[in-house]
Amino acid sequence: MSHTVGIAYASSFSPTSRALVRNWWMMAIRGALAIAFGAALLLCPDVTFSSVVLLFGVYAIVDGGWSVAAANRVSTRLAWPVLLEGLVSVAIGVLALVWPFMPRSFVHLLIFWGVVTGVLELAAALRLPLRQASAWVVGTAGASSLMLAFFMFLLTHADDSAVVRVMATYAVVFGVAMLLAAMLFSRTSRNGRGVVGYTHHTR
Repeated sequence: MSHTVGIAYASSFSPTSRALVRNWWMMAIRGALAIAFGAALLLCPDVTFSSVVLLFGVYAIVDGGWSVAAANRVSTRLAWPVLLEGLVSVAIGVLALVWPFMPRSFVHLLIFWGVVTGVLELAAALRLPLRQASAWVVGTAGASSLMLAFFMFLLTHADDSAVVRVMATYAVVFGVAMLLAAMLFSRTSRNGRGVVGYTHHTR
């Protein structure tokens, strides 16, 4: 009976899902980075817009590089949304650092970044079992990126402080979603080891 339970548990996840469960801590670090970015914007309301662009560029490069590393660690063909999201984030981060953006041009860059990363995050969520809460949490992170793009579109002609507040709110929401997903994956990982160990012991 325990052997059957162990097989049922293992077979309920795709290869990508099992890899994400094993590497839940990488998702947790992404969440922590996003929250740190959002907190930095919220705690420094008087920061210049050029500094915000610089901070975003650094965040996008670090987060994108970490996403690429996570996708390579998962090492399955179905992890391509995470890999592509990381590459896009790195490219946009580098662009933000080396190109002298005017405020309105930077807003357009954020719109593009939000749409692309949001779609890819939703694609990654769809590769998880939809009956699992973690799939919906990852989907929430993708939806938050799309909402960032939507609000940036509405704020194309708004003042810089409104743009910064929306960026900060997005980063915190995205980070919390990533941390929650990591916690769910961590719990699943512990449950999986428990089932495997019990199965092995009773053979």
